[in-house]
Amino acid sequence: MRDNHRPKQDLIHEVTGLRKQIMDLKEAMVARRRVEDALREAESRLRSLTDSAPVGLCLFSSDGTALVANLPFARILGYDSPAELQRVGGVLGVFATTDEQVRVLGGATAGHRSGAMFRHKDGSRLHLGAVARRCPDQNTVALVTYSPAHLE
Repeated sequence: MRDNHRPKQDLIHEVTGLRKQIMDLKEAMVARRRVEDALREAESRLRSLTDSAPVGLCLFSSDGTALVANLPFARILGYDSPAELQRVGGVLGVFATTDEQVRVLGGATAGHRSGAMFRHKDGSRLHLGAVARRCPDQNTVALVTYSPAHLE
């Protein structure tokens, strides 16, 4: 054994140091777990807030790809979930035409109310009120959709 020739006091200091490291690691693990739990809780509350909103919400990349949407936005367009909207809508497109996509997302600096023509999952066109706003720090566009009755 290689520790046979070491003084007893050195071994005691080494064991004490190892115990301290173990305690520090345990404390760090508990702190990390608390942060992870708090982050999960905040994410859950944010998802609950967006999915309970009375309007459709969607975040688009600068090229028009839907990055994230709430459940009402997905359901308005005929999808069962936001994940399905992202999957299928990424292929078919969310807007009725590319010109409509460019018009709505390209004019998103003012954040004014306008109408937008969307593509329903079944291929039909759907006219909704929309407010778009550019998020320059992320190079994205946030879009709120609502029924035309809310325009009044």
